[in-house]
Amino acid sequence: MSPRPALSTRLLLPLTVLTCLAIPIVAAAAPRAGQPVAVFAWSTDAGGAAAIAARSDGELRSASRSNRIVIASSTHPDFVTRLYGAGALLVIDATMAAACLSLFVSL
Repeated sequence: MSPRPALSTRLLLPLTVLTCLAIPIVAAAAPRAGQPVAVFAWSTDAGGAAAIAARSDGELRSASRSNRIVIASSTHPDFVTRLYGAGALLVIDATMAAACLSLFVSL
C-alpha cells in the first residue's frame, strides 16, 4: 500500500486550478478609464454608493433599490481612485457587474 501524499501536495492542484480561473475573472472585472463602473458601498449610511459617486464627481447611471450598488461614470482619469477615497468598498467594470448581478440585483 502506498502512503498518502502530504496535505500540501494534495492542495497544490486545486489551488493551482482556482488561481488559473481567478486571474481572467479579475482582469475582466478591472475598471477601465472612461468606462462606466459599478460602485459597491459598505452601507447605505450617508447616502450609500450614490453619495460616494457624487463626492467623486461621477455621473449616476443606475442604482440598486438598497443604494449599496450604483453604476456611475466620469471623464476624470483618476475616477476609480476618487471612488475608493470617498469610501467605496469595491469598484469593478459595470458590464461585468451587470452580467454577474443581474439575477440578484435590479440595476
